[in-house]
Amino acid sequence: MTNFIMLDSKTLQLPSGVFGGVSNVSCFATGELEGIRLTEKNVLPTQAGGLIPACTETARRKNKYSVEFYKSGMVKAVALDAQQEIKTPIGTFPAELATFYESGELKRFFPLDGKISGFWTEAEERKLAEPFSFDLGFTRFSALINGVAFHRSGALKSVTLQPGELIDVKTIYGTVLVRNGFSLYETGELDSLEPAYPVPIDTPIGRICAYDPSAVGLSADICSLAFEPDGRVRKIATSSTRLTVTGDDGPSVFEPIERPDPMDDDRTVVEGFEIRFDYESEFAEILSDGISSTYPMDPSLYSCVDTGLSSLGCSSGNCASCGLCPEA
Repeated sequence: MTNFIMLDSKTLQLPSGVFGGVSNVSCFATGELEGIRLTEKNVLPTQAGGLIPACTETARRKNKYSVEFYKSGMVKAVALDAQQEIKTPIGTFPAELATFYESGELKRFFPLDGKISGFWTEAEERKLAEPFSFDLGFTRFSALINGVAFHRSGALKSVTLQPGELIDVKTIYGTVLVRNGFSLYETGELDSLEPAYPVPIDTPIGRICAYDPSAVGLSADICSLAFEPDGRVRKIATSSTRLTVTGDDGPSVFEPIERPDPMDDDRTVVEGFEIRFDYESEFAEILSDGISSTYPMDPSLYSCVDTGLSSLGCSSGNCASCGLCPEA
């Protein structure tokens, strides 16, 4: 089932507009247009303004569509030919990539979108970045960012930081130093964040050290330390707490596991576990090594001990997703 019309060999028409200078067309298996590559300048009207999709090749250009579409023919993503100012629900920002909801609202934008390779390094990409400032009540900062996401309503959904950027975020448990970024509820309350260092959190079952060394900073939509709208901890990942639970069948122990790094025989990695709190049912769910266990949220059943494990096996190989070391 097609969602486009070829007007000639280089021009096509979709519900979202007419494109000229089309050099390549890709379709879904069902026939709808998935993406196009362009060699001529087009101006695409969007809710973020008139966008100019990629039509020239550069050393930084990623191998991606100039414009990507939903099966309905509506625009899903636009790789911009050059960084340009776009309109967002929180103001005007420079972007090299923008994505959209199928109904047209801006979903996410990325100030930079260069391809990291032997010809273009992460350090060179970082030199092109500029800091952006945010004041959200629970945090006020200026930092280099990888991307910003929005709820369909236009409310801010998440801010993803560049590797190595650290910011302070206030919670009811104290101020937490954050890497990777944070997310928000549609109503504006803090939803989740990624701790930069192990931080003790007083949970309904005891004090647990929150930190996930394996957290990847590609998106901050979902982070390892999450909160209820009223600020209470909803989910926590730990890699340095041993948790003993006394259940009906006796004690069960949950603790971080040291494993050989599958990518490097000379180092180890720590696999932690996650705890989720359901305040309505008053139960805690523990997810460890692929197994889910549920217990009453009665603090007398739990014993929490710090193991000292958190970021064992740190090496230069995982610097991009770590952010623990201060910048040289």
